[in-house]
Amino acid sequence: MSGLLAAIAPAPSRHAPGWRQSTLRLLALSTLSSLLLMADDFIQQLFTAANQAELELRFVAVVWLFSLGAWLCGMPKVVAAVLVLFAGMQLVQLSHVSFFGEPLNAADIASLFGDLAEVRETGWHSLGDHWHVLPTVLLPYGLLLFLHTWLPGRIRLPHSRWALLIIVLVLTAKPYRATYRDMTSFMPGPTRSGLHNSFNAFSYFAVRLAFRPAESLPPAPFLPYRLSAQPSDARHVWLVVADSLRLDRLPMFGYARDTMPVLNALHRDGRLLARPGIASGVATAVSLPNLLNVVREPGQPHLLRQQPHNLFGLARESGFRTHWLSAQESKLLSHLGSRHLDVSITREDHPLRFLQRHDHALIDLLGAKRWAQRNFVVLNLRTAHLPYESNYDQHDEPVAQWPTDPGLPRAVRQANAYDNALRYLDDVLAELIEQFERLDGERYLLITGDHGQMLGEQGRWGHNDLTSEVAEVPVLVIARDAPDEALQSLREQRWVSHYEAGLWLAERLGRRIDNPNQRDDEYFVQGKLLFGDNQIQRVVETAEGLRYEPPQLLSRWLRALPAAEGFGEAPPPAATASADDRRPAPDRS
Repeated sequence: MSGLLAAIAPAPSRHAPGWRQSTLRLLALSTLSSLLLMADDFIQQLFTAANQAELELRFVAVVWLFSLGAWLCGMPKVVAAVLVLFAGMQLVQLSHVSFFGEPLNAADIASLFGDLAEVRETGWHSLGDHWHVLPTVLLPYGLLLFLHTWLPGRIRLPHSRWALLIIVLVLTAKPYRATYRDMTSFMPGPTRSGLHNSFNAFSYFAVRLAFRPAESLPPAPFLPYRLSAQPSDARHVWLVVADSLRLDRLPMFGYARDTMPVLNALHRDGRLLARPGIASGVATAVSLPNLLNVVREPGQPHLLRQQPHNLFGLARESGFRTHWLSAQESKLLSHLGSRHLDVSITREDHPLRFLQRHDHALIDLLGAKRWAQRNFVVLNLRTAHLPYESNYDQHDEPVAQWPTDPGLPRAVRQANAYDNALRYLDDVLAELIEQFERLDGERYLLITGDHGQMLGEQGRWGHNDLTSEVAEVPVLVIARDAPDEALQSLREQRWVSHYEAGLWLAERLGRRIDNPNQRDDEYFVQGKLLFGDNQIQRVVETAEGLRYEPPQLLSRWLRALPAAEGFGEAPPPAATASADDRRPAPDRS
């Protein structure tokens, strides 16, 4: 560290009197400033459980570097201006956390500026409930401002204007990224630092949303869903969502390779129910919120924000302890109902363990848990996500090594790597099912994919396109010590959408959801954006299989819908689909 400081701040010399003391002061002040910059989250946690922030090593390092640059640059007025900016962002961020129970995102900032009068009125009348936000932010930032304006000139510190580069890099990294990444990359994580979430939200807003006309959608003419109690004796309800799990690469749906030998054996023995499914979106940040909030029709953002039938919320109401365990980042919790969680564990909580064990880290964590009398558990796996090889190549588990030599054509190499990843996923799920089988009482396990994956079809890769390869996912169910009728509704269906899976899970959790807008054999797959105008695709189940209608903008589809009182009486005319859009139902024997 002393070598770095000497390079950045050549004066005073190492050999000058007091050099060591001034360097130690610099390091101490940088550490103190870092603690103060992250203190507001932990102060707010004294007043509300809605703030779930935890320390993340990488962000702590960034904050410490910023603090180092702030003291080293010797420009207290510039630093004070930046701190005032941070304090303003945090007042907005932590107010949002306190009021809504979730961190702020860029779309929320746009809505805030669009309804300033209403926000001001609501904030004034809610001040008694959320007063703690002011001291939470003003105490640490006030102390920081005092230190940066009072100490310079009173104590000796190393100085270099080159240190201003550190501040510039920290402040511009996120806005620069916003020039080429979509909002999905800037969604907040409930367990991230509030300042981290603010950097993401305000950067994306400033670059992509500020000073632009607000995107408005036609009002959705849908009637509200109805909730009622549903008798249930279930003690354990588990939902496993495997990233990028494509339907037609599984042997129980006719795939020639035995990519999932354990689950396929369970299916052959009649211990696992397998149905072809339809994802609610083409991206994790879209499909998971719609699945866990049990939303069928696009264009209803209030259901994602207010979460009236969120599965975590319904589970809590019925006396279940709620758990979220994810091999991915905490930002995926955005709009999943984090305020209803009793336990939340992501890879950011155990970075080294997940680096070494990948999805098996979740199995380790499951084995160490003490379960409550009733539990609702959602596990988010990453095994089948790109890059496939890095998810399995460090493991001794039985993974079939279909060749992935660099000399092979890309399509062959990627397809083989994907199948290898599925074989590893089968091993992870086998251990997960083993733990599930050891539980007592009526219990249910549902496994699905958040979306599928393109593997070179029509020269396309990934999962952000509205195609059948991305839309079609498996729905696999295991029930133990359960009445036969609990699986009857799933057995009778040829295809099970994410929405229908959500309805079934809600019933296991003791709640029935009735949707007056629902039409049989009609499904929706949403594009890669959770909010705003977005591409959507209507999918219709026919006797010959699924018919994929041409994708269209959500705004255009909403304008074409009948009024609420007529909605649900008759489906709109189906658009003509090409022969390539028609797919027979997979073998479900």
